[in-house]
Parts: sequence; structure tokens; C-alpha cells
Amino acid sequence: MLTKLVVSAFALLASMQPLLAATVTGAEIVEYGVFDKVSIGPRKEPAVLTGQVDEVPMVKLKERTTIIPAVLGTTFGITVKLIGSPAGERVNCWITWLHPKLTNPETGQASDRSEFPSRWPIGEVTPTGFTFEHPWELVPGTWTVRVIWDWKVVAEKTFNVMPPR
Repeated sequence: MLTKLVVSAFALLASMQPLLAATVTGAEIVEYGVFDKVSIGPRKEPAVLTGQVDEVPMVKLKERTTIIPAVLGTTFGITVKLIGSPAGERVNCWITWLHPKLTNPETGQASDRSEFPSRWPIGEVTPTGFTFEHPWELVPGTWTVRVIWDWKVVAEKTFNVMPPR
């Protein structure tokens, strides 16, 4: 019985090995700026003011820039490749947007940050961005996106959102 228990415990630990072994040593921002996005639909996310985030597996860079026009429909952000091992392993990350104070007029909620969890594959280019979908989001100022793994910022980019010309 003890042998069976030890073997079962060892098998359980061995099956968890890939989860325990995934390590992110850094990240590379591959692209940044204004993007066209291919969205596969919204995902409920109560931690953000709109109550949802779009699942966007692919983007196409329109313009490499840190100056972003505050125009409805504009999508901006970064594509990032996590560096680490094993390649392809998905790891838990936090995406944080720091921005001027936004207030959702429907709910009255206000915040100067948007944060949500995500799972990113090591070694693959993954996009994260923000799309101006509501007039109350069109707030000029400094907007910073961060990718956080294991409580460490592994990628960060700052944008200046400007009123349209």
C-alpha cells in the first residue's frame, strides 16, 4: 500500500513537472503602434470598466508609432514574444493598462487602470492592445501597457494618446 501511494505521488509530481518548470526570463516587444485586429469575440472580464475584453489572436500593424489618435475604432498596443522555456508552454500573465481616469457613464465606475489575466505561450508572438469603442474612453494622455509574469514586468510600452488633428 505504501509503495502504491509513493508511486502515485511520484506520478502526480511528474505530471505537474511541465507546469512547475515553465520559466519566463524576459520578453521582446516585436511590434507596437496602431493595429488592425482580427477578433474572435468578447470574453467577460469584470475587472475592466467595459466588463469585457476581446480575444484577439492576430493583428496587422498599420503604423509603428507611440502617438495614438483618440478616435473611435482605433486599436493600439504591442505584440510580445515571451522568452523562456519550454517553448510553446502557456503561462499565466497579467495585462495591465495604466491610463488617464476613465468613467463608464452607464455604471458610474471609474478607474485609471485596466487589468486582466491571460495565458501566453512562451516563444510565440502574442498581441495585446486597447480599442477605443466608447466615446468616454477617448481621453488624451499617457497610456502604458505592461505584461506581467510572476509579479515582474517583462514588457512595457508607453503611448501618448492625442486629440485627433
